[in-house]
Amino acid sequence: MIKGVIENDSSEGIHIINKTANLFTITNKEGVFFLEGTIGDVFVISSVQYDLKVIVVNKNMYDDKEFSFMLKENLNELDEVIVGVQLSGDLNTDIKGIKTEELFSPEDVGIPVYDGIQMEEIIPMHKAIMFYGIGFRLDVEATYKNLSGYYKTLKTTRKLDAENNNLEIIQDFYGKHFLSSVYNLPKEKIYDFLLFCIQTSAIQYEFSKENHNVVLRILSNKRKEFVVNK
Repeated sequence: MIKGVIENDSSEGIHIINKTANLFTITNKEGVFFLEGTIGDVFVISSVQYDLKVIVVNKNMYDDKEFSFMLKENLNELDEVIVGVQLSGDLNTDIKGIKTEELFSPEDVGIPVYDGIQMEEIIPMHKAIMFYGIGFRLDVEATYKNLSGYYKTLKTTRKLDAENNNLEIIQDFYGKHFLSSVYNLPKEKIYDFLLFCIQTSAIQYEFSKENHNVVLRILSNKRKEFVVNK
């Protein structure tokens, strides 16, 4: 087990992956992590706020069982900032000086509003036709949607939507730069690769259980299949 220390001020939750052994961990609040490794193993350090860093374990690091390093901050240059109305500190005066052509919405005054999409209920056939003694109740619309294949199409669409959402979550967690560098993929192929993994493995389940070592093994194995198939 090798101890690593990231000496940057903000270094919590940074992804550390032993690419050679397919092992994964993250740093704690102090920027410290522990990861199995041996001489020649490749450690990949990935984070949103820092540039990707690759470290090869050498003899000194292996013998000392500890090393430290700094990461280069990933700076995104901002466009010109335009300062609007100057505030005086007097609430009544400042409010009067605000010009708006739009009405206030509930969110503007702190009232929560549900803006999600109301999902249509899928009623199975056995519930569309309910028998009561000698009579029965028929839900004509639900029966038609079952027989016409509408519900089947709706289920497929929702499944694809869920796959896309999970794909984006996995992609954001590991980062495009990391996935591209570690698995030698063009960035424009990362989406196809992750979708391939989702449709041919249990990567969604393993990721939801935070079994990152298993996830990385799946990514490594599926990369070989993806390259052959594509």
